[in-house]
Amino acid sequence: MAAEAPIAAQPLEGDATLATFAPVQSHPVSPASEDQGCANNCLISTALAGILCSKRCDVGRVVAEFAFFPPDPPTYSVPTEEDDIQRIDFNYRELDCDPAYASLRRCDGGSGRCSGRLLTTRRGSRTPCFYFARPGADACLLYLHANATDCGAMLPTYAAFSRRLDVHVLAGEYSGYGPATKSATPRNVEADAEALYDEALRLGFAADQLILYGQSVGSGPACYLAARRECRGVVLHSPIASGIRALVAPGCCSPVYVYGCLDPFNNAREAKRIRAPVYVVHGTRDDEVPIEHGKMIVANAPQSYEPFWVVGAGHNDLLEVAGDAFFVRLKAFLLAVGKKDDFAVGARQRRRITGLTARPELNGTVVDVVTVESAQRVRVRLEDGTEVAVKRENLEDA
Repeated sequence: MAAEAPIAAQPLEGDATLATFAPVQSHPVSPASEDQGCANNCLISTALAGILCSKRCDVGRVVAEFAFFPPDPPTYSVPTEEDDIQRIDFNYRELDCDPAYASLRRCDGGSGRCSGRLLTTRRGSRTPCFYFARPGADACLLYLHANATDCGAMLPTYAAFSRRLDVHVLAGEYSGYGPATKSATPRNVEADAEALYDEALRLGFAADQLILYGQSVGSGPACYLAARRECRGVVLHSPIASGIRALVAPGCCSPVYVYGCLDPFNNAREAKRIRAPVYVVHGTRDDEVPIEHGKMIVANAPQSYEPFWVVGAGHNDLLEVAGDAFFVRLKAFLLAVGKKDDFAVGARQRRRITGLTARPELNGTVVDVVTVESAQRVRVRLEDGTEVAVKRENLEDA
């Protein structure tokens, strides 16, 4: 199935910068929404066996054909092979003529614009990432986007998320999407997510400041990452329970059971390993990825935050249907997993540094607490005016 050409979508009411460039999509009922019956399931399983054999039993190549649909042509390109991206070029006239996109061409980090870098993943892909800094913000949201779009199409959405949620946003591209090299396979996309996480650390964020945000197919790399790396929280927007479940429902002879051991992006399984709080938002009328997917992840996550089931929302109109409630509920989650009050900086607080191994010469130094950076880290001021970040466990009453 070829990717369809994108067109410009309408902005959300009340926020013009949430205009996004999205593929034209029809909304047939997905086979994943209901049991196809034993006979049909056997037929589908047999057909998948033939396809798997034709691909030399390479599950990644099979999944790439069924699961990943990058815009063709990509919505943007980056005219550089250097690590730093100075600007992006849009490949569609609709974007060039849209002020919400045109204002984001320059990647200089100024006036609400992003900065950009080309990352090299452990699998050799070169993937762009875009960073929207939010002065004074505590958390950094790592955004892993949905299918049939790319970071160029999502730029105004990233900017709006940063402003409305008061967070830094670091968004990464997938291999085979946009100007990223190599092809989109589950293993490549997982490596892309790891490179994005490492970039957040390079930017100076601590692991406990990171919020992993996975939308639709982006829930796959988000859950993979959250099950293996520390983070503050996980947000799953219309997530899939697994790659195969997104194609066909369980049932007698269903590929869900026949090929369960080969299932890519098995988020229902990965959710059991995620130690951070998990917040799921899903539409009740999602025919492409039924709400049962989201409910399965909620049931499996050890720290499941109260989910948001958006009544009447489908797969591609969840933001429009939810309206302001989407951001209100998401902001409440960010606050719930964010800063704690025991180190709130009101009056002057003096502390003594102790047990610091990275800079042992600071042990015994009395410092002023300046600001809370996260649930585990605070910024302190030394006597010479220098500010450093330390873990709370390395501070004691002076």
